[in-house]
Amino acid sequence: MATIVFMPFHWESDLNPTFALARKLRDRGHRVNYFAIPDTSERIRSQGFDFTPIFSRAFPEGTLAKQYESEAQGKRYGIDEFRERFRVTCDLLREGELDRTTRQLHPDVLLTSSGTPWVGIAAWQTGIPVISFSSTLISVEDSAVPPFNTELIPKDTWLSRLRTWLEWKKLFLYRRLYTSDWDISEDLKALARDCGYPTEQIDFRVETWPRLLLPELVFFPEELDFPRLRKPKGAFFIEASVDLERKDGDFPWDQVEHDKPLVYCTLGSVATFKFPARASQFFQMFMDAMAQRPALQGAVAIGKYLKAEEFKCPGNVLIVSHAPQVEVLQRASLMISHAGVTGVKESALMGVPMLLIPIFYDQFGNAARVVYHGLGTRLRLKEVSASELGRLIDTVVKDSSYSSRAKLVSERLRNLERQSPGVAIIEDVISQKKAPNTF
Repeated sequence: MATIVFMPFHWESDLNPTFALARKLRDRGHRVNYFAIPDTSERIRSQGFDFTPIFSRAFPEGTLAKQYESEAQGKRYGIDEFRERFRVTCDLLREGELDRTTRQLHPDVLLTSSGTPWVGIAAWQTGIPVISFSSTLISVEDSAVPPFNTELIPKDTWLSRLRTWLEWKKLFLYRRLYTSDWDISEDLKALARDCGYPTEQIDFRVETWPRLLLPELVFFPEELDFPRLRKPKGAFFIEASVDLERKDGDFPWDQVEHDKPLVYCTLGSVATFKFPARASQFFQMFMDAMAQRPALQGAVAIGKYLKAEEFKCPGNVLIVSHAPQVEVLQRASLMISHAGVTGVKESALMGVPMLLIPIFYDQFGNAARVVYHGLGTRLRLKEVSASELGRLIDTVVKDSSYSSRAKLVSERLRNLERQSPGVAIIEDVISQKKAPNTF
């Protein structure tokens, strides 16, 4: 039996896939523990895993709730707030907080989120084998695969390659001109030097945070990706890692008309507090579209920052603040969402076609991949109206090609879950007492 530690970022999209992998590892006799900020304690412990708080000085208990409530009220989380937390976290890493925390458990391997490369750098310094994991797509420069903030669907033509090349150039130019305040490259280099981590083993030509060239488990199967010209260094595209046993609360199934096709609508756990006005408008358009389709049953998860009484809701739509998504998707005929990575993977695994309206970040690339694989369709946010939404609902529900393709991909993803390549890689690292492809 080995001791395995996960160190996820605090968003649900980063936490959720680790639960499935952690459960598989625990079922094989390993001890699993989570190191994370205090505000994730309830979520992690509710899934039955041990939890050790870390970085409490940078993220005192209650920090996230306060931030989310503030953002829902219109005060944006900006560069100053991020910089302060980042600085304190890096100070804690330099002061040896990770060393002290790991000393209590003597883990055999550390799994750190690609969303926090600073943690991966300090974890490497402990001498314990380190594996990175990514809950989103890896977006590294590739002439065949556009950045995931674009809606391009690549083709095997010179014109498509040219457009993709231009998108990468635009991305790096925009970053240099307009987002330099968010650039943490020099900070990471400084931390790497302090921790003895080779700076040449950090890839800065990526779309998001700089990527550590450690072995990386990618919770986004190649079956859902675009074909790549080259595999990102160190990347292992494994299973989607969807936890069918995940505990996400109850759902009022007694209020659902089970003889009608179920249409599930969600904007995930982030958009509803970052863009509450936009989310509210979208949810109302969904309800207006469903009001014209009494033969369908709707369910919409509006989050905790919007109020059900603020909406004009038809009788065939059920409003909840939060839904046990995996459970709901097992009965759904269609999912309407913003193309968040968690929803896309879970819908694909359950064989549910998708109607996607991307809003920000990787959602444009996720939606493009869904269309590429024939798993659904997409709509630009500025094009959304109740009538257009309704038209596409009818199209996807009635067109059997979407459900047929979704079922085929579902079979492939379920087979991959059974094979559990992520477990095999981790156990191989444990047996060798070093990570594969380390420098």
